[in-house]
Order: sequence, then structure tokens, then C-alpha cells
Amino acid sequence: MSKTLIRNARIIDGTGVPSFQADVVLSEEYIESVGRHAPSGDSYAQVIEADGLTLTPGFIDMHSHSDLMCMALPNSASRIGQGITTELLGQDGLGAAPITDALQADYSRHIAGLQGDFPPEFWRWRSFNDYLSALEKSGVSVNLAALASHGPLRLAVSGMADRSLTASELTAMCNCLAEALQAGAFGLSTGLIYPPCVAADKPELTALAQVTAHSGGLFVAHVRNERGSVKESIQEIFALAQETGVIPHISHLKVIGKENWGTARDLLNLFDEANRRGLRAGFDQYPYPAGSTMLSILVPPHAHAGGAEALLSRLRDPAWRRRLSAEMADGLPGWENIGTAAGWDRILVTGINSERNRRSEGKTLSAIAAERSCTPQEAVFDLLCDEQLSVSMVNFSLCEEDVAAILQHPAGMLGTDGLLIGQPHPRAYGSTARILEWAVKENRLLSLEAAIHRMTGRPAARLGLDRRGVIRPGAFADLVLLNLPQLRETSTFTDPCRHPDGFERVWVNGVPVLAGGKHTGMHAGRVLRKQARTR
Repeated sequence: MSKTLIRNARIIDGTGVPSFQADVVLSEEYIESVGRHAPSGDSYAQVIEADGLTLTPGFIDMHSHSDLMCMALPNSASRIGQGITTELLGQDGLGAAPITDALQADYSRHIAGLQGDFPPEFWRWRSFNDYLSALEKSGVSVNLAALASHGPLRLAVSGMADRSLTASELTAMCNCLAEALQAGAFGLSTGLIYPPCVAADKPELTALAQVTAHSGGLFVAHVRNERGSVKESIQEIFALAQETGVIPHISHLKVIGKENWGTARDLLNLFDEANRRGLRAGFDQYPYPAGSTMLSILVPPHAHAGGAEALLSRLRDPAWRRRLSAEMADGLPGWENIGTAAGWDRILVTGINSERNRRSEGKTLSAIAAERSCTPQEAVFDLLCDEQLSVSMVNFSLCEEDVAAILQHPAGMLGTDGLLIGQPHPRAYGSTARILEWAVKENRLLSLEAAIHRMTGRPAARLGLDRRGVIRPGAFADLVLLNLPQLRETSTFTDPCRHPDGFERVWVNGVPVLAGGKHTGMHAGRVLRKQARTR
């Protein structure tokens, strides 16, 4: 039996307790022992001298958009390079399964600005179980868990209709959700700013939450509004949890729009109150004052009704363009208008497929509009039409003080929300390094032990992964060896695809996937399936 000895490392075990020096022995996929001195008499295939280095559990990304990219780029280099060994897919209600032959082409175009643009033959699954099997067959470098996604479930019963579901449609959707949960989904995600999820009313969300609660899964929500109505939007999910017993989890907690900056503590008070009532409310967060999503979300939701082709048809129509331009400038009741929350000079176009528009990548919408002698709204319409919706963006609509306040709350966990298209948001490559450098080393917002717990033991417990996220005998050997004095985030908004410094080694299930700061090419990850609770 092959064994590895990691000698004299500073151990931060993922539980939040103070660090300690120890030797760690790995045996196959597990941690065999943790102690001041390794057992004498053992022979080791490899001995790693870790004096001056820090050993932590592998980091867990609670909000990932690698649903398709993890198969296209199985090395998962952006994740492994920052110590992430487990990702939670299926976020914002816009995951990859289930899907039907009839809907696949339109849906893949709808989410291309978020998940990437792939041909029909790439989508070789139809059910949620088939999707997990496809992940297993592809071979990946990180462990993958997945949520069932509201969007594909709703699409299967009513397409991109902008209306309430009928009783039969709601039943069919809930049955499909139950199948996904039985297949191993860790819960349900919804994105209540994204079509088709945006059309969901209270009865629909209640029914979905009841099915999810029955399985013991998480109800993960991108809330309806992260701007002026963010408190009411969070309370909508907490009220749902109170009624159904589902576990509520808020995606990428933040407050956007300069007029709302400085109010993060009001949001955190909502979590404190919810947890006093026993709701087990939690959230994930990326540690940056800028968000990122698909460019098409700048267009009001009603224009998306009918799907990707219907949206593109409207964007080509001069009368529709005039109407949508006015709505994007003036807003609509209840709509989270990211365009006005950030401003056209603070929205970067970051992911473009074609060479025709490549010159616009990395530029603001105001700069693109000036180059084209058009309005920013027209620049959005033209890019979306030219690129068949496959465009992503970064928007600077948050403030660093709110990011810092949210980062320190005990209900929070790591979520990179990393898109991997074009020149992405630096969170895709640098989130963990930014937490350790900016939050721990430079600003002392968190202790090192608390920061590691936020990225390891806490999310593992949230997902019910009792042998991951910790360093202890019998746990899976998902580990990161850090050179903390050299740790530095190197990705930036203008040069984002750069791996951080200071990550010496990463193991996934006992297999070295990063060694000497270089990817080994090993695909040691596994697809994790939650055991659905039965009553």
C-alpha cells in the first residue's frame, strides 16, 4: 500500500481550532494519521518536508459555474491552482440538466453567456442522472457535487413562458425535481432574476421547497433583487423556509447600487434572526467589489419570454429596441437593473466568442458605444445579436466595505461564482488567494483558522460531506500545502487568467494534482451524490 508522509507541517484542520505542528500520513485516498511524529517503522513512497509550510483541507467552492467547462477543460486548472478540490454545480437555476432534444439548442444558447457555447453533440445527457454519469465518464481533477436547477425543470414543463404554471405543470416539475434529488442532487437552486425562474410565484416556489425539504437538500437562491429590495428578497426565501422546513442558502450575498452601499450589516441581521428561529440559514460570497454574469441580463426580463430565438428577434426589431432602451435607462417596477446599478462606464464586456467583436473584450460598454457611435443600450443589443447571446460581463456595483462586513459573518462560505469564458472576472482564478491575502494577511478581517474554516469545514458540513473539509484520520485526502509568506493573488480585472503564488501542492482523493505549483495532469476527482433522505 503506497503511503506519503508530509512531515512537520503547520496544520489548520478546517474546524476553526488553532493551528498545530504535525506529521500527516496519506494512505491511498485517505488520511491515515495526524500526529506530532509519524508512526515509526513505516516505509513511504514519498516524504515531503513541510517545515515552514501550512497544510489545510482542500477548499470547497459553494457556487461554481463549471457545469459544462469541467468536461471541456477536465484539468480544472483555475480551481486546482487556487486549492479548490470540490465544486458545487447547478447554480442560479441555470444548470445543465435535465434537458430534452427539442429544447437543448435554445436553452444552450440562453445560458451560453454563463456556461459557454457548446455544440449539440456535447450535450450527451438528458436526465439529471445522465448528466452526473456524463461527468463521471469525462474524468475531472476536482470533486463535483450538483444541485438540481429550477430553470431546466421549468423549461421542461412550460418552456420559457412568462406566466404561472398550471397545476399539471407544477406536478410534473416537482416529479422531475424528485427524480433529480433521488439521483444525488444536493438540493435545488433558483435564480429569481433569470428567465424562466423569474416567472415563479409563491405557490411554485413553495412546492419546490417542499420537495427539496423532503430530501433534506438545500434551497439555494439567487434572490429576486440585490439592490433596493434586497432585504425583502432575502426575507422571501426565509419565509419559504419557515413554512416548508427547507434549509435556505443565499447565493453570492451582496448589496448592489451606490445608493445602497454601507447597508450590508442590515442583511446580516436577517441571517442572525433567521438562525435564532432555527432556520439554519447560510450564504456564499466571492470576495470582490464587482459581480459577473451574462450580458443578456441587462435586457428586461419580459423580452426573454419564448426563449433565446424570441429574444434575438426582439433585439433585431427597431421598435423593440426603442422600447427596451427606454426601460434600461428608466427601469421597471421590481426589476433589478444592473445597468443603472453599476453605470455603463463600470460594466466590462469580458467574454466574446467571435473574432469579429474580440476588440470589444475588456472594454466598458460606454467605451464600446463611443467607438461605435451608438448608445450603450444599442451596443448591448448589437453584441448579443452578433454573438448569439454568448457574451459575459463584469459589473462594478458593490463596495469593498460591504464585502468585508459580509466576509466576517459566521454563516458565510466560499463561493467563487467563477465564469470561465473569455477574459473572466478574476474570482475564477483568485478567490481563495484574495481571502488569504487581502482579508487575512493585509486587513486582518479574519484569523487564518477562521478563513480556512469558511472555505473547508463549514461548507463540507453544509453539504453533509463528513469526511471532507477536515484534516483527521479517516478523512479523504483532499489537501492543500501552502507557502503563506509567498502567497499572492496575481489575477486582475485586466489580466484575470493567472494562477496565484504560494500554492505548492494539492491532493484530490490522495492523488497529487498540483506539485511544485504545476498541474500534474491527474484527473482524480469524483462525482459526489447526496443520499436523499427518506421519511
